[in-house]
Amino acid sequence: MAIRVPLGYKFILGFIAVVATAAFVPAVVAKTGMAEWLKPTVSFLSAILIGLIVGHLFTRAFTRDFNHLTAMARKISHGELGTATNGHFDSKVLRDETSDLAESIDAMASELREIVLHVKKTAQELAEAHETFNGVVARGHETAREIVAGTSKIFDGALEQSHHVDTASKKVEEMAALAEDVSVKVTDAARSLQKVNAIVVKGVAASGSVIEKIESIFGGIEKTEAAAKRLEDKLNDIPRILDVITHISRQTDLLALNATIEASKAGEHGRGFAMVAEEVRRFADNTNRSVDDVSRIVKELRIEVERVVSTAAGGATFLKYGRDDTRKIRDILENINDYSTDVAERAGLVLGVTERQKEMARESVEKMRMVADIAQDNLTGTERVEGLVEKHGAIMEETLKASAELSALSRSLTELVARFKVEAADYGEGARS
Repeated sequence: MAIRVPLGYKFILGFIAVVATAAFVPAVVAKTGMAEWLKPTVSFLSAILIGLIVGHLFTRAFTRDFNHLTAMARKISHGELGTATNGHFDSKVLRDETSDLAESIDAMASELREIVLHVKKTAQELAEAHETFNGVVARGHETAREIVAGTSKIFDGALEQSHHVDTASKKVEEMAALAEDVSVKVTDAARSLQKVNAIVVKGVAASGSVIEKIESIFGGIEKTEAAAKRLEDKLNDIPRILDVITHISRQTDLLALNATIEASKAGEHGRGFAMVAEEVRRFADNTNRSVDDVSRIVKELRIEVERVVSTAAGGATFLKYGRDDTRKIRDILENINDYSTDVAERAGLVLGVTERQKEMARESVEKMRMVADIAQDNLTGTERVEGLVEKHGAIMEETLKASAELSALSRSLTELVARFKVEAADYGEGARS
């Protein structure tokens, strides 16, 4: 069982032992049979010898304790932080301040060992995290380069799309102007037919004048047929333009999808770009719907134009035979009257169709202007995306620099931790006795 005796008490006990020895030695010497003149000298020398022996025992114990403490402190200073299994102080019966100091040093070494182990583990985790982070940053940097290349392609495609849309818009405006011209001509033709019908009703007396009017009508209808055919040719060009716009829109959608995939690979760094790519894809979808609407309108317009062309062609064919029949008009005025009435009704129908065609042409022009505005917005958005991608590239460069600094810090921390040894060791080993 260990008993705590402070150092001060131990020194007092030693002093008392020396004093007691000095006090009792003369009495012991006096009981011996030596000469009287030797007794004082022997008593003095015996007291000194016993005092030296007792003092040596005390100082030897103190020196051994302090040597153990010095060895423990020296090992800690050299980075040896193994578990302190110091049996010397554990086996002491009379414990003092040196035992407390040994326990404190042992506790300090244990705490330092825990700290070093934690720092070492943290350094290893930091090194592993740096390797993973470095790989992610490298892949992100490569992805950023690919995104820059893809964005450049998107910008070129948007620029080309804007050019094609502008060209298509001009073509549609020309088509609208042509439809306006056709409307005017058909209106004139309808009015002429009405006049012809009125003239035929007046009878044979005005047959000569009627023939001249009919010849004039022939020329107008032939011009109408030619204009209708030209309009049909122009309409045939529109599907090709729509195919080009559809192709560009699909390419834009595909590029937007690719950009979304690449942004998802980039993780958190690619979130802002993924939102922009989604907007680009929505724009492509809107463009597809607009192209579908324009295609539908053009199909309806083509049907009406084909009707006009068919009607004009039928009228021209009929009038070719009518030129021969006009020579016999004096004999068949009644039939011509019925025919002219029918022609007047047909002219009214053609006039109505032409008005609808003109209205559709105006709507087509408006739609194409909207498509042109969307294409311009697409071009502007692509420019903004390109700027964001460039900023992202700069951020990735800064991230690479930060990664290099993190690597240097990890190596420095690893080198610092390597100076400490945390294997189990006996701090009392090597202590001088």
